[in-house]
Amino acid sequence: MIGKNAYRQGAAAVKYLPIFLDLKDRPCLVVGGGEVGRRKVEKLLACQAQVRLVSRELTSALEELRSAGRVAYLGPAFEERHLDGIHLVFVCTNDAELNRRISLEARRRGIEVNVADQPELCSFIVPAVVDRGDLIVSVSTSGASPALSARIRARLEKEFGPEYALFLKLMRRIREQVRAGRGASESHRELYYRLVDSDLLAALAAGDRDRADGILARILGPGYTLGGLGLEERP
Repeated sequence: MIGKNAYRQGAAAVKYLPIFLDLKDRPCLVVGGGEVGRRKVEKLLACQAQVRLVSRELTSALEELRSAGRVAYLGPAFEERHLDGIHLVFVCTNDAELNRRISLEARRRGIEVNVADQPELCSFIVPAVVDRGDLIVSVSTSGASPALSARIRARLEKEFGPEYALFLKLMRRIREQVRAGRGASESHRELYYRLVDSDLLAALAAGDRDRADGILARILGPGYTLGGLGLEERP
């Protein structure tokens, strides 16, 4: 029989702080150019980070990024100088000793480091993410079961569809116009909640622009339409 305090032992006792990092224009290093490395590079580029890459081999996608100048390729072998000025490191190699060496050196320098599939060498872990534009939903099992994180993410992807990205793009533009043209901010909050609680999301999900325009006009007043707010793409 498992003791009631057994779950507190070992790596599971680590408690992580869930945060979102602004990596725009920050130098970040990826060591390893396989499929895992490719995914890390693409995520960093999506965050507008300055990406530097070390790897003996590159996938075709990474080679294209290198050729296009979107990634700075530092060579096939890791050297400690590659950590100079780096804000964050992803290590994605199959060399356990190299992974450990990079992790120890990064930590010594105070650089945040993630080693794929080795949480004991990480100063941070990466959650499973549902990305819908400005809506970011992250799921973590604190390294205990990435498989469960993936399954939960799959469920959330069904619940939060592409319409959420459009809705938040719309809400951002509405907030800009409302702030510029209306009075006390206390009244703004009620408008925003009415929009969130309305059928606007459902109209966007159905691709029904006329219905969406009607909801906007009813809540915000005449002149507010998807087109008028710059949302020209089809919901």
